[in-house]
Amino acid sequence: MKVTGALVRAALALCCCLGTAFGVQLDCSQYPKGITKDGRSWVACPRDLKPVCGTDGNTYSNDCGICLYNTEHGASVEKEHDGECDPKPVVVDCSNYRRAVVDDHVMVACPRIMKPVCGSDSFTYDNDCGICAYNAEHDTNVTKLHEGPCKESVAVDCTRYRTQTTKDGKTLVSCPRDLNPVCGTDGTTYDNECAICAHNMERRTHVGKRHSGQCREKTAELDCSKFPARKVKGGKDLVRCPRILRPVCGTDGFTYDNDCSICAHNVQHGSDVKKSHDGRCKEESTPVDCSMYLSGAKSGEAIGACPFILREICGTDGVTYSNDCALCAHNIERGTQVAKKHDGRCEEEVTQLNCSQYRMATLKDGSNVMACAMIYDPVCGSDGVTYASECTLCAHNLEHRTNLGKRKNGPCEEDITRPAPIPPLCNEAGRDVAVSRNSTRSHLPSGGAGYDDVTVLFLSPLQARHGGLSYLHHGIHAPLCLQWPDLQQQMHLLQRLPGKQGNSQHHELV
Repeated sequence: MKVTGALVRAALALCCCLGTAFGVQLDCSQYPKGITKDGRSWVACPRDLKPVCGTDGNTYSNDCGICLYNTEHGASVEKEHDGECDPKPVVVDCSNYRRAVVDDHVMVACPRIMKPVCGSDSFTYDNDCGICAYNAEHDTNVTKLHEGPCKESVAVDCTRYRTQTTKDGKTLVSCPRDLNPVCGTDGTTYDNECAICAHNMERRTHVGKRHSGQCREKTAELDCSKFPARKVKGGKDLVRCPRILRPVCGTDGFTYDNDCSICAHNVQHGSDVKKSHDGRCKEESTPVDCSMYLSGAKSGEAIGACPFILREICGTDGVTYSNDCALCAHNIERGTQVAKKHDGRCEEEVTQLNCSQYRMATLKDGSNVMACAMIYDPVCGSDGVTYASECTLCAHNLEHRTNLGKRKNGPCEEDITRPAPIPPLCNEAGRDVAVSRNSTRSHLPSGGAGYDDVTVLFLSPLQARHGGLSYLHHGIHAPLCLQWPDLQQQMHLLQRLPGKQGNSQHHELV
């Protein structure tokens, strides 16, 4: 027994020393490969995006990506699991920020710089210092996952967990018993990610992961007694708040730096704003205190002059103001209620598109046509135009050789969508078939191919030169060809495209 135990310990020690990571060994022989003139090896990988996590902790676009990496670097990386790897946390250096102890509470003085970072608890902090302040206040060890805000929810990769079917036909998920709490999008705390998968499988739900750790309770009441008001010159009450950026959303729709900021606002303005929830408001904005600029002006008068101090701020109207006073002057002069969105100049946030996920077909003239699904999910392009879907925006870029990005999901505020013109259709006999915009179905000759009932749908401007329309038959969509036989060929070409069969709800695309 002692000998066996010693051997086991030795084997474990050897594995630990070598840093071996065991995964799934891939069959790389299925991918074409060769050697270049300069002696370098290459692997021809498909462009399909099916992310996998390697045993080195890096995410690859697909299985072949690991094979390519191993060939180029002489490595032996294997596949850990399907889906992206968990992000690698970064420890924040908090030594640069000053600390103070007030009433037995550790407080960190953070700069008011808006440079969002995502913490390992899946909460977005204003900057690195925000993580330091939270750790000091709550005695936690939150690290930084990445620059930029966290995603509101993360889809859990359930393919990594084994399933088994019981005698009565139910499918169960086999979950490990490790306790690694996560908060679901339903507000429930689960033991681990696998528990979310098991819940979804059992109850046929679509719960995602909101953040790591237990769900935080949303509080609506504030305890302002711990932030006492003090009398200042003139007999006014004033609340001095710690400069800790722990954003909270008020019931007035404004984002405040912390709980104390709401209390101070209520004391100063005689209001009764409560805390709606922790974190920033969805329509993010911060109230500007204009009282200091109105001291020399009569009630109802405009602000005479603002100080020549350049401290640019971005208003909720998307306009950059030179300082707080300029925003106040704008509101008083025009009777508006513009608030401060953030410090610094307004920057148009444009998301680059991943158009490789959409299939393309090649017409006889050699031109490429992007096949977009008949789903209306509008997005606002960086040109201010509303597109019917992200795919439609990609199709526009393909046709016009542009590089437009996505400003946001949903239609643009000022909708300047232009519908595509409706040219005549062409049947197999060369006769035009007139179709109005209000019609939904048109009977075209089948030509012996069995397509006797074809639904006419409107596609993106990409198809304008080929008729501006798309045919749909039993859930299979295809761009309009100039002749009916070409249309039949395109239908066969696109039969493998994903789509819901028998979908009778058709949406107009622009």
